[in-house]
Amino acid sequence: MGTKTSAEQNFLIPNGTFFVELSIFLLVLAVVWLFVVPPIRDVLAERESRVTETALDDQRARELFEAAEDRVRSSVAQARGEAARVREQARHEGRSLLHVSRERARVESDEMVAGAVTRLRADADAAAARLRGHIDPLARELADRVIGGGAGERT
Repeated sequence: MGTKTSAEQNFLIPNGTFFVELSIFLLVLAVVWLFVVPPIRDVLAERESRVTETALDDQRARELFEAAEDRVRSSVAQARGEAARVREQARHEGRSLLHVSRERARVESDEMVAGAVTRLRADADAAAARLRGHIDPLARELADRVIGGGAGERT
């Protein structure tokens, strides 16, 4: 076994192995820098552009949603206004129909009352005429009895 010189034993002094390892490291670093890093940069750049595009799409979608929501609110408000107008018109028409129906019913009831009054008067006149026909002879007979009864008692 040979004795090593102080230069071989001192690890701080670079020897041939160090330079070979350094050159291999630099070669691997160059290969990684030339062949691995550019595709990774491209993927990261593409990812960044997609993120930006997605954010823009999200903003556009939000704006479209808000515009659609505003249109819906406007349509709902318009529909409510139209419904209120239709309800008011229906109430008005209902009141008109009710008024017309009440007026028609009043006219019909007045006609029925007038017809009933006319029939009652006719029935009353007919009953009075029949009763006169019966009352007159009864009244004469009663008068004859009262007047003649006193004379008949004398006989």
